[in-house]
Amino acid sequence: MTKDKSYHILAGLLIAMAVGLPAYLESLNLFAGLWSALTSGIIAGGVKEWCDTQYGYGWDWRDLGRTVAGAAVGALLIVLMHIAKG
Repeated sequence: MTKDKSYHILAGLLIAMAVGLPAYLESLNLFAGLWSALTSGIIAGGVKEWCDTQYGYGWDWRDLGRTVAGAAVGALLIVLMHIAKG
């Protein structure tokens, strides 16, 4: 896997944790944490791909998918924290 592909996954994970984790901890509502984590990953990935088109690069659905996959890992971590909390 190239660095660029890894960065998309890492970016999705970091964005999901930066947005979803505080949402979950503030409300202790699992749905709020998951919704925030996944939505932020989708939006960030979409904005990144839109910016790529503005600079002459094409839209890459696979890169968007990798960013969302990273956000899904972040959402999974929130679920695991919720389960561990009891």
